[in-house]
Amino acid sequence: MAVEPVQGRTAEAREGALAGMVNGHLNGHAVLARAGGALRRYRAISMALAVSDAACIVTALIVSYQIRYSARPMPALELAVVLVAPLLWVAAFRAFNLYSPQHLSPSDEFRGIIGASSLGIVLVVMASYWSKSAFPRAWLGLSWLLALMLELLTRRGWEAYRLRLKRDGRLALRTLIVGTTGEATRLAETLKDPASGFAPIGYVGAIDPSVPANGPAVVGDIRDLRQLVHEHDADCFFVASTSVSAEDILQVTQAARQECTEVRVSANLSQTLTSRLALQKVGGTIALSIRPVRLTRTQVAMKRAFDVVLALTALAVTLPLWAVIAIAIRLSSPGPVFFHQERVTKGGRTFRMHKFRTMRVNADRLVDTSAPFFKLQSDPRLTRVGNVLRRLSLDELPQFWNVLKGEMSLVGPRPLPADQVAANLKLLSRRHEVPAGVTGWWQINGRSGLTPEEAIHLDQFYIENWSLALDLYIVLKTFGAVLGRKGAH
Repeated sequence: MAVEPVQGRTAEAREGALAGMVNGHLNGHAVLARAGGALRRYRAISMALAVSDAACIVTALIVSYQIRYSARPMPALELAVVLVAPLLWVAAFRAFNLYSPQHLSPSDEFRGIIGASSLGIVLVVMASYWSKSAFPRAWLGLSWLLALMLELLTRRGWEAYRLRLKRDGRLALRTLIVGTTGEATRLAETLKDPASGFAPIGYVGAIDPSVPANGPAVVGDIRDLRQLVHEHDADCFFVASTSVSAEDILQVTQAARQECTEVRVSANLSQTLTSRLALQKVGGTIALSIRPVRLTRTQVAMKRAFDVVLALTALAVTLPLWAVIAIAIRLSSPGPVFFHQERVTKGGRTFRMHKFRTMRVNADRLVDTSAPFFKLQSDPRLTRVGNVLRRLSLDELPQFWNVLKGEMSLVGPRPLPADQVAANLKLLSRRHEVPAGVTGWWQINGRSGLTPEEAIHLDQFYIENWSLALDLYIVLKTFGAVLGRKGAH
């Protein structure tokens, strides 16, 4: 299908093509966002984020002072630093680009908050030094920890608020997809999800004659981008990278600059975290450099220390529960308290994993458990107590002992039974490049609500992006998944 120039089409024809595009390809958006509304809301959210960040540091400084010096009023010099702290804090967060939420992924924002909070507290220390105020190290340390906790909580709340606005269509950028190839079609399918934050309104054909324009309806071509912005009230250009030439990209960026619209370019790197990417100039070309993911010996040692400290802490905190759980298991059904099974970890090694027993003894004989990621949505083998333990993930507590023994890591792909792996070796062997974990990437992205294919895809994503920062992010997100009982069975 040839690209029909916009100038040669009547207003009715343009509207008809747009209506067909919306009805045929964009079922997820019943009502498209109003032009400019999403960008205005993003600006308002950015200002509100700055206010909440300032409130976090002031609250942290005052509360930590009260904890440290409960009966002593705050001296004037220290009070002056507290009043200046919000300006320094917001400046640090701006330096980490944390006031452009439309450009941040949750993991990028998480890393940025830690970095900005650390820089912010350093700036507060410098301000206290210059003002000759006596900020004790204990106060500053407690302030940093409290401020970081407040930031993570408030930013999580803002993330949930933005997601709700996206789903309602109030924070969706009206988007023209530049390109008419298969990649552009896949891009439109992705953007149909209301949670994506985009409301696709049409395709723009590239000038390059080698690019086929087959399939989706086209509202114009790349020579008319500025006109298309006004005709369709567009907020954003989303470029399918395989559909355009270097000259096309230049036209897109020029039109975006002149019309103050957003630009996104697909990179076909769905398995890669943005933290691993870096832009490099190679001659006249911009290249995406992908950093390697293999940990150094120092990082491996740090990961092991991280595992041991958190496992010991978890065991110490939950140990009183073990007796209660053990008594409940013995009273509810005959059989042992613990369940032991051969599981597979890094390099295909097997080890004996421990759990609290949640099923009747010898219940595995009732079903075929050799399928990959075998787990029944409503498992008849579970006891009444076992069902509760599963929902609260308390049956996993003995695995912290496996972590201390070095058989598992705190974070990694979940270890599968040896018979499942043996029956699906080709499919599952890729999961064993890293140690098995108590929690993992797919636990915080659906848990047992995922299909085997989706679980494998998420495990592969973790392996491709393995890092200490990602491990910490997964541990913190796991608390939310467990408390919300998301996908637990």
